Amino acid sequence: MANEQRIATAQAEGNSTGIAIPNHANTTKSHLRTLLVGGTFGGATVKYQVSLDDTTYFDVDGADAITAATAINVEHRCPYHRINVGVGTAESIDAWVV
Repeated sequence: MANEQRIATAQAEGNSTGIAIPNHANTTKSHLRTLLVGGTFGGATVKYQVSLDDTTYFDVDGADAITAATAINVEHRCPYHRINVGVGTAESIDAWVV
């Protein structure tokens, strides 16, 4: 899939690296994406975050308190995205946006 983006691999506590989304500002295409999050949470909470400049990130409402493997539909036009993993005991989180 051309727009599949892996945004984290075995991410522990902290922020993953911001990843650019292809065609983020295209006004004729849907900006609906599916966030897939899985792994070993160990009590951690995962937040999906987006940014206009890869510096200041904002939590995405409805995807800001993930505590177990899930798939969530999200819609936005920001060019950068990442996850933030909160404090837990055995975090090893994988995440994709498709």
